[in-house]
Amino acid sequence: MTENFILTARDGKSLHGKEWLVDQPKAAICLVHGLGEHIGRYEHVAEFLNSHQISFFATDLRGHGQSEGKRGHTPSHDMLLDDVEELLMYARAEYNDTPLFLYGHSLGGNIVTNYVLKKNTNELAGAIISSPWLTLSFQPSIFQVKLAKFFSKILPSLTQKNGLNTDHLTHNKEVNQAYLEDPLNHDKISARLFLEAFEAGLWTLENTHKNKIPLLIFHGSEDKITSAHTSKIFAEKVGELATYQLWDEVRHEPHNDVKKDEVLEMVLGWINGH
Repeated sequence: MTENFILTARDGKSLHGKEWLVDQPKAAICLVHGLGEHIGRYEHVAEFLNSHQISFFATDLRGHGQSEGKRGHTPSHDMLLDDVEELLMYARAEYNDTPLFLYGHSLGGNIVTNYVLKKNTNELAGAIISSPWLTLSFQPSIFQVKLAKFFSKILPSLTQKNGLNTDHLTHNKEVNQAYLEDPLNHDKISARLFLEAFEAGLWTLENTHKNKIPLLIFHGSEDKITSAHTSKIFAEKVGELATYQLWDEVRHEPHNDVKKDEVLEMVLGWINGH
C-alpha cells in the first residue's frame, strides 16, 4: 500500500511525504535523500524492501521536491534534524513495536550521521549511511569557505548552482539523463546549507564516541562527489558498532549503479542481522 502524506515542520513548513507499507512488517525504514533530488528516486528501493516485508517512509527535504521552502536552502542544519525527528515520530505512530531504521544518502547521510550522534536514538535499531557527505571528494578552497561564512551571516538564503556533474552519479547513462530531465530535481545550494553541512560533516569525525547504535556505512570507490576515504575513517573511529563496505567500480549512487542489486541485498542482509 502506497500513500502520500504531509508533515508540518516545527517552523510551519509543509513537508511532502510518501509511505510504502506492508502488512505485518518485520522492520520499517525512514529515508533522508540527497541534495537536489527527491523521494521519488527511491521508489525501486522502497519496492525491493516491501518485497521483503519492510515498510518504507520518506519525506522530501525542505527546499526539495514537493516540500515547501526555497530550493536548496535551510534556515539551519539543526532544523533538518528536527524534520527527521518529525518523520520518525510519524513512522513510530504507525508501528509502535517494529524495529525502526534511518537511511540517509549523500547530504541525507550527513544529516543521519549527525542525527545519531546528537539526538536520542533509543527507538532506533540502527542507521544505514550511503555515500555520506562527511567531506567532499574535492577540497573547497579556503576562499570558498570564507565566502560561504560571509554570505551565511548577511544573506544566508543566497543560492548558487551546486556544480553537480550528473555523469558522476552512476555508470548508467539513462539514470544520469533521467536525473537531468526530472523537474522535481534542482541544482541549487544556499550559503547557509553549504556552510552548515560542510561544518556538520567535519563535526561527526570528532564525535564518533557519541554513537550508540549499529551503523552500516557504504560508499562507491569511484565517487567523485563525497569522500569514500572519509567514510572509512569515520567507520574505523566508530569501531565495532560500524560495518563498512566499499563498492569497487561504483560511483556516487550505489543504489542506482551497476551493482545496485548487490547493494540492496547487502542492506537487506544487514537489517535482518539487526
